[in-house]
Amino acid sequence: MNLRQLSHLIALADEGRFVAAAERVHLSQAAFSRSIQALEEDWGLRLFERGPLGAVLTPAGRTLVERARRLVFDADCLERDAALLRGGLLGELAFGAGPVPAAVLVPPLLAELRRQAPQIVARVRYGNVPSLLTLLTDEAIEFFIADPRMLGDNSRVEIAPVSRIRGSVYARAGHPLLGASRVTAADLTHYGLGLVSVSAQLQAYVAQGLGFASPADLPVVVECDDLTTLARLAADGDLLAALPRGLPLIDSLGLQPIKGLKTLGELYVDAHAVWLRGRTLAPAAETALSLVRAMAGSGS
Repeated sequence: MNLRQLSHLIALADEGRFVAAAERVHLSQAAFSRSIQALEEDWGLRLFERGPLGAVLTPAGRTLVERARRLVFDADCLERDAALLRGGLLGELAFGAGPVPAAVLVPPLLAELRRQAPQIVARVRYGNVPSLLTLLTDEAIEFFIADPRMLGDNSRVEIAPVSRIRGSVYARAGHPLLGASRVTAADLTHYGLGLVSVSAQLQAYVAQGLGFASPADLPVVVECDDLTTLARLAADGDLLAALPRGLPLIDSLGLQPIKGLKTLGELYVDAHAVWLRGRTLAPAAETALSLVRAMAGSGS
């Protein structure tokens, strides 16, 4: 017995005639008859009564054809699931993201995954890079998205670019600095800065970009990895917040970029995918990264 023979059994049960059933499965009538006869001999049961009205299932045949339908259906589903897995459209996807990618890249990525690959079950973990590295090493996630300047030693991981997320310093509507033609480091110090947690390398980069002589001079008065909290603090007072430009909450809270601030370089997060060195990403992970790169390239 094999699945091909079971499909012949089902075809004859449905069609009721050998000629029609043989045509349905693209066999000659002789080959089809031999297949049914072999199945009956294998099981030691008569499955059909042959007569002038065609082939009619015996009681044993009626019982076994229903089991055959379930087996063929399950086999078809198995083949389909294997194809979906190969194509990255099925399975489980566990990944992580640092604060900025979590706020800007992950929500549209999850929405696109639901549209294009609804059978993928996604599990997302947010955190800073040290906590994400621990999850990665423990194989609790397959990859995470963060700025490699936060990594330090990256000898244990592979990295690949995903998107550059540009940022600005934002203030509430009506903030005294919004109307200033020139905003200095001293102005930033006066009002204080809200920032996500960063590595020493990134802190030096931000300090230099904002015109401070030393990272120690950077006037961070609130360090928080929740960008929603930073944005709300800026909206409710005079705190200045370094935020990604793509953060949806910026517009809803009426935050505006400080245009008089002449940075020495562009503020940005260089979002990269990070995974364990030597590990091949699963198809679902490849699908997710392809989607996020495509969205970043289209400006979504």
